[in-house]
Amino acid sequence: MPMIEEILHRAESTGITGIKKADLKKEFGKECDDILENLKKEEKIFIEKKGVAYFVWTRENYILHLTENDPKFKLMLNMLVGVSHSVARLKDHTQNLREEMERISLQESAAPYTDFENVFDKCLREAGTSIGWTPFSKVREKICLTQDLSKEKFYSLASDLVEKHHDKYELSTGGQEGIIVRGMMHGFVRCV
Repeated sequence: MPMIEEILHRAESTGITGIKKADLKKEFGKECDDILENLKKEEKIFIEKKGVAYFVWTRENYILHLTENDPKFKLMLNMLVGVSHSVARLKDHTQNLREEMERISLQESAAPYTDFENVFDKCLREAGTSIGWTPFSKVREKICLTQDLSKEKFYSLASDLVEKHHDKYELSTGGQEGIIVRGMMHGFVRCV
C-alpha cells in the first residue's frame, strides 16, 4: 500500500506536465504496471500517450493539463461552467418566483377577508336598527349583490369573521337564516 501512495504522490508532484510512465517503472519497478492499471480503473490517475511516451497524471492535474493544452476541452469546460452558472441562476430565480408567488397568494387570500370585513361592518352600520341589531338575511342580500358572493360563501366568510372577532360582534338567536352556533340559528348580528 505505501507504494500506491508514493506513486500517487510522485504523479501529483509533477503537476500539469505529468510524469513519464517509464520513469515511474524505473523508480518503482515492474510491479508498478499493475498498480497503475488499478489506479487507472479507479480513475485516480490518467494515462495518455504524448509523442512516443506515455504520461501519468492525477485526476486534478489531468484536468488542468487538458485545460491548458486542449482547446476543445477548454471550450467544453467553459461551456459547462457557463451552463452550471445559468442553472444556478435559474434555480435562484425559480426560488425567488416561488417565494413571491407564496407572498402574493397570502396577500390575496387575506385581502378578500379584509375587504369582506370592511363591507360587512359598513353594511351593519347602514342597515342596523335603533338598537343596533341587523338581520343576517338583510346583510347577506346587500353584500352578495355588491360583492358577487354566493349565499354559502357569504355565511362561510361571516362565520369566520364573527368567530375570529367574537369581541367585536354579538349574535342573537332567531330569524330565518344566519349562522349556526352550538346547534342554534343566530339570525341577528350587531357590532359591539
